[in-house]
Amino acid sequence: MGNEQNTKVAISISTMNRPDFLARTLNYYAKCKSPHPVYLSDSSSPENVKIIKSILKKLDNKLEIHYNWLPPGLEPHERTLSVVKEKYALINGDDDYEIPSTLTKCAEFLENNPDYTAAGGHGISFRLKTSGPYGEIKRLADYPFYPIEANTASQRLNDFLKKCFVVTSGVNRVEHLKKIWVIPLPIINTWSELFQISHCAVSGKIKLLDCLGIVRHIHDQQYYLTSMVDWLTEKEFYNYYTIFQDHLAKTIAKIDNVSIDQAKQTVKNAFWEYLQVYMANEKKGLGANNEELKTSSPTLKTLRVTLGKTFPVLKTAYRQYLRPFISDKQQMHYDAMNSRSPYFKEFQFVMDSFTGKDIKTHDQQQ
Repeated sequence: MGNEQNTKVAISISTMNRPDFLARTLNYYAKCKSPHPVYLSDSSSPENVKIIKSILKKLDNKLEIHYNWLPPGLEPHERTLSVVKEKYALINGDDDYEIPSTLTKCAEFLENNPDYTAAGGHGISFRLKTSGPYGEIKRLADYPFYPIEANTASQRLNDFLKKCFVVTSGVNRVEHLKKIWVIPLPIINTWSELFQISHCAVSGKIKLLDCLGIVRHIHDQQYYLTSMVDWLTEKEFYNYYTIFQDHLAKTIAKIDNVSIDQAKQTVKNAFWEYLQVYMANEKKGLGANNEELKTSSPTLKTLRVTLGKTFPVLKTAYRQYLRPFISDKQQMHYDAMNSRSPYFKEFQFVMDSFTGKDIKTHDQQQ
């Protein structure tokens, strides 16, 4: 019983006025018979609180849910982490899916590897043809979770900021997560999110397990952070950077046994790498919407996409027979749709949820 309790992962979900997305996610965990407790922080209006409480009532005895209402503007996950009983937790929204069996595997890994602070599986993102929580798939893409396994905190930060993925969507040690809300940075802000995920990487190694971990929904009702350019030109940029640098440097200095000045230089160098990568990515994203680029000569990638849409059999042949010889980079969004793949069963279960196929089944059980 003790070991079973140690492999439970607290799923911290914050929600505000999106009961339809929340219902989809909670019904999925209930249908999976997930052993992992959900800690729900709700900042919804009174009307939506009523709807959400009716959803929770239907899930009595099917899923362990701890409900808490918080006024908008407070940090929900900080409150959640102060009351969780589990050793491990993850932070997620009301519109994403975690694979329960992978959460258990991650907790088991962390139990046996104390030098790791987090573990996760591969990720997929999806868009639907329509807005809202249900519909047909428009697009699938990879949503990477990377291993960060350098022995020093300095190198881990440098490696991490070149990739910068959401570590907190994987399984983390609660004792480490509690430390990331101690600094005076604005809630729901680029700085606070960047500090949180960077601190996780600095604190210890991150493991990537070979299994499907998270399926993320990309849609028009999401909460977005400011663009890179707007962020860099904020009046408070220097002040927030100083806070960011000072707190990470203290942790690095302690772990690596180096001076504060050396640690600050490490943060500065790693942050510069981060800016180079993400400024380039954002510029590329903006360029994709430029009419001049749309009418210019097609690139090899554009040609390949066009051929794939026109002749699906060529796309299948390329994926199965040619691409493995060209690149060893995994394409999780393709593998998960392949019935011979070890990731297929879990992704199909998720897909049944967002395509609405399991709604009737769930309603019949009520």
